[in-house]
Amino acid sequence: MSQTEFFVPSRTFQLFARAIVPNAPRTTNGRIVVFVLSHGLLDNIDAPMFRHIQQTLCTLSIASVAFDFHGNGRSTGTTSYGNYHDEADDIANLVQYLHSVGIPNTKHVYVIGVLAHSKGASSMMLFATKYAHLCPSFLVNLSGRFWLAREITMRWTQENQRQLRETGKFLWRRYGAKPSKSNGAIITGSEQRLVREYWISMSDMAERAGTDMGVVQMLPLHRTFVLNIMGSKDQIVPDDDVWEYDRLMRMAAPHADRVVTRIVPGAKHFWNNQRELEALDRSL
Repeated sequence: MSQTEFFVPSRTFQLFARAIVPNAPRTTNGRIVVFVLSHGLLDNIDAPMFRHIQQTLCTLSIASVAFDFHGNGRSTGTTSYGNYHDEADDIANLVQYLHSVGIPNTKHVYVIGVLAHSKGASSMMLFATKYAHLCPSFLVNLSGRFWLAREITMRWTQENQRQLRETGKFLWRRYGAKPSKSNGAIITGSEQRLVREYWISMSDMAERAGTDMGVVQMLPLHRTFVLNIMGSKDQIVPDDDVWEYDRLMRMAAPHADRVVTRIVPGAKHFWNNQRELEALDRSL
């Protein structure tokens, strides 16, 4: 097994990525097959879940590339609450880069699938419809939200809401090397190397609420398989979100076996303990 960390140029910023390639990786038409992994809101590829999934794929002789969206982890740039379409562009940029340039010291790779978590899963669906020509054979939606206009109960404090009404924005948290746990925010992933401020504005919330995930009906399901996975005790995303994904995709799919949805008993949103990770392995 080899592990390589590298940066992918993308417009005005750079995306940080980590590739893990097995000693005898699977290939197709002479190219190494690769799974791309995408994280959720303010997370990063050093989260235990992503390190675990990369190791799991490696045991299956499948190479993987996990990357930080711009403004997250070790990628440069800034992020925002409603920038799902921008993150879809990040996935497209990475897939194009891997097809044209490859992994450093490992040429000729082919992206066979994308596995994405939470916010990243919604962005993945937008990528797969906006860039249908780049959509791979497999999409794995892990705890993705469908109704983006529906906020998490108690996500914002009364003070957050007051500042939003009076100034149009508020500082939700500082994240990075010393993330703040103020406002009841859930900190995931490992410590990052750059402290950033995460502001929420009225325009950010409007952009998120206006993002229509119903576009999944336009997925190229004639050549792509989708696996939706959700924990039965997810405290962030309601289970009717995953069933709406399932319903719309099945309506659009030419065959029923193109879409599979699994609910993992007892699993929560962040998949951060060994029992949940083992159950995730079985679902995959």
